[in-house]
Amino acid sequence: MKGDRHYILRWLSGILMLLLLTACSGSSSEGGNEPVPVPSNPVPTPDKPVLKIYIFPPNHPTITRAGDLGNVDASEEENKIHSLHVWVFERNESNLANSLLVGYVSLGNLTLSESGNGEVTMEITDDFANKIITSDTRPKVDVYVAANVSSGNCGISFETLTKKGTTTEGELEPLFIGSGYFGVTSPVQGIPVDGLPMSGVLKEQRIAGTSPVFRVGTEQKLANVQLVRAVSKMRFVFCMSSTNNDDVAVNNIVLNSSVLPKEEYLFLDNDYKTATQKYRIKGSEYEDQQTFVTIPAGTTIKKNDDPYSYSYDGNMTGQAYENLINDGVAQGKLSDLGTCYLRESDKALSGTINYSITPYGTTTQNEKTSTAYAMKNAGDFSRNHTWIVYGYFVTNGVLQLNVVELKDWEINETDREIYNW
Repeated sequence: MKGDRHYILRWLSGILMLLLLTACSGSSSEGGNEPVPVPSNPVPTPDKPVLKIYIFPPNHPTITRAGDLGNVDASEEENKIHSLHVWVFERNESNLANSLLVGYVSLGNLTLSESGNGEVTMEITDDFANKIITSDTRPKVDVYVAANVSSGNCGISFETLTKKGTTTEGELEPLFIGSGYFGVTSPVQGIPVDGLPMSGVLKEQRIAGTSPVFRVGTEQKLANVQLVRAVSKMRFVFCMSSTNNDDVAVNNIVLNSSVLPKEEYLFLDNDYKTATQKYRIKGSEYEDQQTFVTIPAGTTIKKNDDPYSYSYDGNMTGQAYENLINDGVAQGKLSDLGTCYLRESDKALSGTINYSITPYGTTTQNEKTSTAYAMKNAGDFSRNHTWIVYGYFVTNGVLQLNVVELKDWEINETDREIYNW
C-alpha cells in the first residue's frame, strides 16, 4: 500500500508539471489559440442611470412645390445648433400638464447628423430607473427638444424652466414666439446670432435598454426626435435684361396686413410625421401692414442676357432650381434683395413689390409702379417652408414689363416628415 501511495503521488506530480509547461508555452506556440484581448479603453459604466435620445436636424428637407420634388440642402449656418435643451417626462395619461420630469440636459455648439452623431445622453432619476426595471410594462415618455431658442431671437427664456425636477409639460406647451421676433415689425433678414429656432416633440414612447443605460423606443426600433425649424423662409430675387438700359430700382417690398400672426407656439401639438400642413397659431391677431424689406440705397439690379432662363420650368427638382438661383447670384447675374425668416402663417401671404423706372435717355422722368405677389394657398407658409419670388425686368420699345415667377406649393406625402426648404 505504501508503495502504491508513492506511485500515485509521483504520477500526480508529473501530470501537474505537464499542465504547467503546457500553460506556459501555449501563448507562443504556432497554431495555438490566441488569448482574448482586453480592451485598452473599455466603455465606462455610468455611475447613475442615463437615457440616450437620438435627435436629427433638418439636414435635407424635401421641397414640396408643384412639380418640384426633391431635397434642398440648407446652408451650414441655417443648420447650426448653438444651444439645445432636452426635457423628458414620464407620461401621465390622466394629467399631461403635470407629467413628471425625469431628465433634462442643456448642450451648446453641437453638430447633429443622421449619420450617427445625433445621440444625446442625459441622467435620469433613480426612481424612474427603478420603475423601468421593476415594471411589467415599460413606462411611456414624452420628449421635448428646443434648439437655438433664446430671449434674444424668440423672446423666450428657459432660465426658469431648467431647474431639474421642476419643469412640467404644462409649462412648455404654452411657450410662443411673439410679435417683434421673426416678423414684419422687426424683420429678420438674415440668420440671427443665436441661430434659427428649431423644435421637436415625441410623445407616447416606450423605454428600451437595460440598467444603467436606457433608450427611447423599443429594442427593435429606436425612436428619434426630428427637429423642425419653427420659422419659414422667404426670398426675393431680381434681374433685368441686358438690353434694358433704363434705370430700374426696387424701392421696397411690402407684406399685406393681416397675413402674419402676431404669435405662434414654439412646439407643435405632436410630432411632425403626418403628411399634412402644420401650423400652430396662438390667438387670432395678425400683424398690421408694414414695410417688409427696405432695399438699401444704391442697390443695383443685376443684368444678364437671358433672364427667362432663371424662371422655374415646372420640371426641375427643388435642388436644381435652388442651385440655378444660387449660381446666378454668385455669378453676378441675379440680385438677391432679401432673404427673410418669418413666423409661420395659416394665411396666404401676399403683398406688393414697389419699384421705379427712369427711362433711358431721360434725367427727370421717374415712373413709380408696383406689382403684386401672392402665395397660392392659405397655410402654405407653415413652419420649415421656403418661398422664392423671382422677378425680372425686360423692355420692348417703351413697354416696361415686370414678371414675377411664383413657385406654387403642393403637399408631398412621403414616409417621413414634411420639409419644404
